[in-house]
Amino acid sequence: MGLLDSVRARAHAALERVPGKVGDRLRGLNETLGRPLADAGELDDRRAFAERSTSAAPSPAPSAPTREAAPVIVYYMDKQKRDVTKLTEILDANGVAYTATNIQEDPAAQYAVRRDSNGYRLPVVFIAGECIGGRAELVNAASSGELKKKVFG
Repeated sequence: MGLLDSVRARAHAALERVPGKVGDRLRGLNETLGRPLADAGELDDRRAFAERSTSAAPSPAPSAPTREAAPVIVYYMDKQKRDVTKLTEILDANGVAYTATNIQEDPAAQYAVRRDSNGYRLPVVFIAGECIGGRAELVNAASSGELKKKVFG
């Protein structure tokens, strides 16, 4: 334990002995600041954790930055449920993760999807909040490679 940690541990011990409202406020302030004053055991644990995280072998720099896939959501209502499988089969074939969401019981979602879908009928596919369209548009995007560009960057 270094000199600074020793001082912090002693200050924590003194802080724990302060009675009443003043002690409560000081302990609350210590918590708010991220517990700069702590007992020796906690300080040792922090130091060991910091050493483990810095001593780990540095990962090689990726040649290209890795990006997360854009969120893909298929919106539909009960009467279009059978058409959803056609869309999800296209997404599955292209390795695209998606969420199929039934908006039958959500009038606000129905309004938002109709507003943002550029006139496409349900079921529709949204990628990163942008409406791609229905089945025909999804097939065209998949065959041209645009689907993977939109999802994976």
